Amino acid sequence: MEFEGGLAPFYDKEGICMFHPTVFDNLKVVIEGALYDLDLEGPLLIINRQDLVEMARLGRNYRIIFKDKSIDNIQAYIDLRIDLDNLLTDLRRPDTQSPGCRLEIGFIFKMDSLDVCPKLEAVLSAIWGDTRDIQQEISFQHGVNEYTNNSKIIFHRLIYEDNIDDLLEMIDYMIDSIHQLHKAIS
Repeated sequence: MEFEGGLAPFYDKEGICMFHPTVFDNLKVVIEGALYDLDLEGPLLIINRQDLVEMARLGRNYRIIFKDKSIDNIQAYIDLRIDLDNLLTDLRRPDTQSPGCRLEIGFIFKMDSLDVCPKLEAVLSAIWGDTRDIQQEISFQHGVNEYTNNSKIIFHRLIYEDNIDDLLEMIDYMIDSIHQLHKAIS
């Protein structure tokens, strides 16, 4: 049976018609579940999360922000995005294409000097690899001798449902990054 828009329904055990979740929904649930488990177990604290529908370009954005409870001055985040093309591919489920999401992770913290930036990049490269795109966005308030560093690791490829195990492993790398960045700025 085909419904309006060509979406493929499925039926739960009670016979209620439902629609398949998108790759975005599946990846988001895995990330969120893993981080909330670590929040409940103790080592992490979820600070904020946003689950947005981007109406101008018809996409979805999910951001979850957390910190290690033992390190107060560094926040980490995961950004997951799906654009209209991948969302439509996912909803229509053609056999020829695999829909995917964009992923960016980052670490936000204060620092007193810009001199530490090369060391921070070296720390992240050692953890994430030399082939990753590591960017540091620095901002400051005029008259205040303190900088905010947003160190990002950008994945220039789509993330698929097949990468779920990699996403779970990535959380361990993020926790390690928090600890190593803390040592570098302390």
